[in-house]
Amino acid sequence: MNSSKFSQIVPQAASVLGQPDQFKMVTRLSSMSADKSASKIQAAFRNHQARLKLKKQAAWQIHEKLEYSSEQTQAKLKDMFERLLKSSDLLSPSVAKSLQKAGLPVEEKELLRLTNPDNIPVEHTYQGPRIEGPITRKTFVDLIEAFQHGQ
Repeated sequence: MNSSKFSQIVPQAASVLGQPDQFKMVTRLSSMSADKSASKIQAAFRNHQARLKLKKQAAWQIHEKLEYSSEQTQAKLKDMFERLLKSSDLLSPSVAKSLQKAGLPVEEKELLRLTNPDNIPVEHTYQGPRIEGPITRKTFVDLIEAFQHGQ
């Protein structure tokens, strides 16, 4: 074996902080192998730091997903119900009413009850336009023409 390629470790007694029993290891390395060793240590340290960073990022992403999942679920439900209410002309009137009445305060329920078109009596002699849901473009045109003719 060529001893110049390999490091030689020599134990030497040292008086570190007044403790003469401890040994200090002195290493004699060639400059080339020292550079290789340093680069390997640096690469291992960078890999370790990268793994720690990935672990932290993964933990943070899991935390965010858990924290915001209930808020996202609530937002999705809200959006779904808003779309249902906007497209209530596609639903039957009873379903649309039940969706609109769910969770309303007492005053609003009373207002809906008092202004419900089904509960307002219309005289048989009434000659004006009659509106029934869902309201279409033709219904609007008929209503405008009726008002223009004074009905």
